[in-house]
Amino acid sequence: MKLALGTVQFGLSYGVSNTQGIPSDNQLAEIFSMATKYQLNTFDTAIAYGNAEERIAPFLNQDSKVISKFPKPSSKGELENAIVQSLQTLRLESLYGFMSHNGDFLIENPKLWDVLLKFKSDRKINKIGYSLYHPEQLEKLLKLGLQPDIIQVPFSLLDRKFEPYFKELKSNNVEIHCRSVFLQGLYFLDLNKIPTKLEVLKPSLLTLHQVAKDAKNEMVDLALNYVLENKFVDKVVIGVENAKQLEQSISSSLRWKEDKEIFEAINNIKVVNKELLNPANW
Repeated sequence: MKLALGTVQFGLSYGVSNTQGIPSDNQLAEIFSMATKYQLNTFDTAIAYGNAEERIAPFLNQDSKVISKFPKPSSKGELENAIVQSLQTLRLESLYGFMSHNGDFLIENPKLWDVLLKFKSDRKINKIGYSLYHPEQLEKLLKLGLQPDIIQVPFSLLDRKFEPYFKELKSNNVEIHCRSVFLQGLYFLDLNKIPTKLEVLKPSLLTLHQVAKDAKNEMVDLALNYVLENKFVDKVVIGVENAKQLEQSISSSLRWKEDKEIFEAINNIKVVNKELLNPANW
């Protein structure tokens, strides 16, 4: 199971295509029941995701692999407290992974890495690393000697800026998790209703929709499996608003048939203003 369940939607109203808001307690129970049914046991969360850590805690068990992320700390002591608090909130003895929510936090204060190494040595964290937004962050962090066990990066149909680094990362046994495979739902929006600020992306999105149509693929299937089929990717983090969406994603991954030609067509799509592929710039 290469899918991992993202939990930002469980604590915050998130995504340009989210029309349902934060799932209710009953909906959350249904989502985790569906995850259990398909042996999906990797969960991505963060301290900054509202009360997501607290909400998912009752559904976790000894087989759950939980990755959380810390916001910018003002000191090593504050980071230590954040880790302890996350473990308490999640009701776990240890975390599968713990990351800087933004690689910049470690670039600005590399000594924070010592805290992560200590908790890893104490077996409170299995894998340490960082979540990234730009390849330049990765290059700076590696130059600082902060070799991760695990990273999370955006990677999707049109946003492939980290792909050139995948092979080398895997050669160093780095676990690669990819997020934003649906670009917060941008790939599914009616292109006649695209936000004004993103109009410049419309030609690329139109081409992408045509590629999917020609291949008789649903965009959701194409977006998900384009990333899942990448041999260097370990986990694909997806967010859902209800159990039905999760089941649809799992079913999509199970029924997908390899199609190298359509992936080549996607790789040939050119994008102007690539910085708009980062939702932080919306």
